[in-house]
Amino acid sequence: MFSTTIEEIIKKALSILGTAYFYKCFGMSLLRMVIGFTIALFLALVFGILAGNIKPLQKVLKPTMTILKAIPTAALILLFLVLMGAKNTPILIVVLICFPILYDSVVGGFNNLDQGIEDALRVDSKNEIANTFRIRLPLSMPHILVGISSSFALSFKIEIMAEVITGYTRLGLGSAILAAQRSDPTNMVPVFGYSLITIIIVFIIDLLCEYINKIY
Repeated sequence: MFSTTIEEIIKKALSILGTAYFYKCFGMSLLRMVIGFTIALFLALVFGILAGNIKPLQKVLKPTMTILKAIPTAALILLFLVLMGAKNTPILIVVLICFPILYDSVVGGFNNLDQGIEDALRVDSKNEIANTFRIRLPLSMPHILVGISSSFALSFKIEIMAEVITGYTRLGLGSAILAAQRSDPTNMVPVFGYSLITIIIVFIIDLLCEYINKIY
């Protein structure tokens, strides 16, 4: 049985916050998350804009997006761990989890455009590329931004979880939690300390994302 108190955990968390190692770990986790999220957003914009303008393509891609959202995250992590190794798995997992969410937000923004606007575009201009980037995309941005804010918080949780499951040993919050557990399995205070800090960070990100969602 492990015997720890909340006071010990808080003291350890404060001690961790005073180390340079924590900020390096946080920075690396954030960097990997941003890389994966940026790739997912780029792919979502490309495929979302195409599908938003080409309805048959939207129907073709719908089953793929449904499958991607249905696959358990842990199963994806283990699959990529075998195929790609631990180094790139956290980034790839963020891409695959966030891509269908962001794609749906882009397509949803295009699908929710007022029909009167679409009718006016057909009459006033035949340049579909110009119509898309000058009119449709800007008008869809509130819908897209909601998807971005929602999946951004999720991507950080996924990135940390992927580090823990893959056993990734380089700098990262998930890696720090795993290293603390491996260094002394009988002492869970460091593990709980890192976990508490991680929970607070994710909570703050969630609050910021909810605030952005309310704005839009």
